[in-house]
Amino acid sequence: MDISSPGKLSGDDKGATHRSPSSQRMIRVSAGGQLKNLTFYSNYGVGKIDVMAPGGDYGPNYDPVTKTGRDNTYLCLSSVPGGYAYYAGTSMAAPKTAALAGVIIAKYGKDKLKPAQVKHIIQSSADDVFKPGNDEKSGFGLINAVNALNY
Repeated sequence: MDISSPGKLSGDDKGATHRSPSSQRMIRVSAGGQLKNLTFYSNYGVGKIDVMAPGGDYGPNYDPVTKTGRDNTYLCLSSVPGGYAYYAGTSMAAPKTAALAGVIIAKYGKDKLKPAQVKHIIQSSADDVFKPGNDEKSGFGLINAVNALNY
């Protein structure tokens, strides 16, 4: 869904907690596939996405309308109680970005960086994957932990 105009979004949210996609206090993450593509299920929007992170996908032949062509080898491996499983979703991408924030904080020491500085490191160290600079699908690009820790 294009979230460039969040005021146009509506529907039954069944009690979900909302945060404005315009908030600069958050790190807003889109989900990318193995082929460095925006996944079919990911939100996007001009000025609303900060970075993209691996989220798993159903492969390049998947058609979300007909639900055909699914290839599970493009999914992300995740820990689950008692082992591991393969999934796709922004629920795979967002924790990878949170983990990267955690290792950046660990590198510099607790309370040494402000949240905005952590966000800046994540954005500045990302691999630009679509249009040069900040774009509506990947923000500043695909997160890169090695670049972030060498920043």
